[in-house]
Amino acid sequence: MMPRQATAPYNFVSLPSKVLPAPFDGGAESDEERQENYRSHVLAKGKLSGYICLSIKTMTSIFVGNGGSEFFSPNGVPVIPGSSIRGMVKNIFKIVTCGAMRGDKEDADFNDKHLYFRAMAASKGADARKCYLRQTYTSRVKKDDVQAGFLLHNKVDNQYYMVNTDYQEMNGRAEAINRLSPSVGNDWSKGVTTYTGPMPRKHHYTIHSIPNWSNKILVEQGVVEAYKTDETRKGVNIFDSQYCKRNADAADFTGEPEIDFVAPCFYMEENGQIGHFGFGRFYRIPYKNSIGAAVPQGLQTDTIDYTDAIFGRKELWGSRLSFENAVCVSGKAAQENPAYARILSNPKPTSFQLYLNQDDQTEIKHWDSRGACIRGYKMYWHKKMSWANPEQKASDVCPHPIHPVKPGQVFQSRIRFERLSKDELGALLKVFELAQKDKELCFKIGQGKSIGLGSIRVEATLKLDGDSYYKQLFDGSGQWHTDETEADFSGYVAEFEEKLKTGLSPKDYIRYQLSQRELSHLLDWKNTASPEWEQKTAAMDINDTEKPFQYRWVLPTANEVK
Repeated sequence: MMPRQATAPYNFVSLPSKVLPAPFDGGAESDEERQENYRSHVLAKGKLSGYICLSIKTMTSIFVGNGGSEFFSPNGVPVIPGSSIRGMVKNIFKIVTCGAMRGDKEDADFNDKHLYFRAMAASKGADARKCYLRQTYTSRVKKDDVQAGFLLHNKVDNQYYMVNTDYQEMNGRAEAINRLSPSVGNDWSKGVTTYTGPMPRKHHYTIHSIPNWSNKILVEQGVVEAYKTDETRKGVNIFDSQYCKRNADAADFTGEPEIDFVAPCFYMEENGQIGHFGFGRFYRIPYKNSIGAAVPQGLQTDTIDYTDAIFGRKELWGSRLSFENAVCVSGKAAQENPAYARILSNPKPTSFQLYLNQDDQTEIKHWDSRGACIRGYKMYWHKKMSWANPEQKASDVCPHPIHPVKPGQVFQSRIRFERLSKDELGALLKVFELAQKDKELCFKIGQGKSIGLGSIRVEATLKLDGDSYYKQLFDGSGQWHTDETEADFSGYVAEFEEKLKTGLSPKDYIRYQLSQRELSHLLDWKNTASPEWEQKTAAMDINDTEKPFQYRWVLPTANEVK
């Protein structure tokens, strides 16, 4: 019998099989050539400028913070910043235009970091699904290969180094050793004693010997950053003050004035350099592959896509779009009473059974598995649920009450576009055409998406600049001259869809249509009326007696959630 499927307040839109190039890309092979193509494209005749006017209605409560507990309200009236609208539109735009997915740019689509192994003790007997995570770990972390050392930081060259040392494994009374929390002995003069914390039947601790400080091995910055950015670590962080010495104490201990950090640790070398390190001998290690290895290489191309073309590519050119703040027409009365928000412990990408494609559900892929591939663009389901914490108390995640805007409130905004070709404008309008064709397709914005906040309905109107827009500043009555004509979406969207059909192979276009069905399903407000929708999209609990994480329940595809 196969285990049950996972549930989550989010799901994924499948990735395209290839990037759809912007027509002016022209196969350019250098940034200089791309910039020249862009200039020629923008300056050519026939380009369109104007506004997309937005009317935004809140379907649930929404919260866009001001850096604290208050809704963003610079003038005392709730406002959705233009930057938030831009982010929402851009995310969907990338999906509807087969955009690139890059991790090496300043405005990256994903954080190309190395995740760390977790769930090493996952249940086995009741699970029909195989996962070779434990074997992968033990094949890389062999007791004889783990070495003791001290991690140092040199403040002069701002580099980290490892100094190898000997260590002793000390045998103590299990009862006494297991009562000790992870800690480092206070007296470092003759050796550094380390205790790794309680574990059944454990009776060992270690003492690092004082090394020859001149034998330093460079630790690459990426290895250190991978350790520092491990969000799932629950044990010792050797950079915490109780496990290390800093500044003058570090200099005194090593006898080297340029050293401003030193900590005992264990480490391993891989491919002739320091591969990873940790506090105890059996520390958590990062996957060999970064997140980027699970993103299809064909999507990490430098090809100019439609997102680059109109949202801008920072190292090449700016945006031809400007997003205005959306102001609430209901004023201050739009907000709910402040309350503490519900807290959900959402899975991280380390939950590979949720974030990676699992083609064979009897053999689960992890980040170092051959053929591992991310599932796609993460999006949150619409949900009708109470966002407020029933206990109404502060937590680390929500230390203050928040003050959301109520459902049923209306915001007004505009997107200004400059010198777009017909297909570029059609690509932008395709984002809003989704809701124009089906009024029940709603977007998500702001914080708290996983707890039901952020659902909005967006109605868009297109207005194009007339010929005299730039020729006259004031009209006959002394008001600003506006030469704008309301226009229909359909012709421009058709221009873009023609580029889709000619730019994608029949097989790629079929895959694109599948992704658009997934997108529409994830945006569909009607789902909230589906029987037991809350249970079908609930966040799983790590303390659930059915052990969904330990048994690695796999998340169904978006279209399978009904």
